[in-house]
Amino acid sequence: MELRPDEKAQSWILDVSASDQPGLLYRIARVLAAHGINLELAKVSTLGERVEDMFLLQGAPLQHAKTQLAIEHELLEVLEAQ
Repeated sequence: MELRPDEKAQSWILDVSASDQPGLLYRIARVLAAHGINLELAKVSTLGERVEDMFLLQGAPLQHAKTQLAIEHELLEVLEAQ
């Protein structure tokens, strides 16, 4: 998983590569919604038992390093849950 600003630093890109799990997209969406992050675009790819998803995000909370770390931590917990 990687969270980084886009080329123009106007939006953020979240790349997720993980084992496919039931409800994975829902759990990712809940984390983003809990922090007031807007999903602008999603590219979801399932390759057998693996997912490689990209999300384009916007939201003021992403401008704060402490909040970014909290979001990343929560997303990692979601990805590790089975």
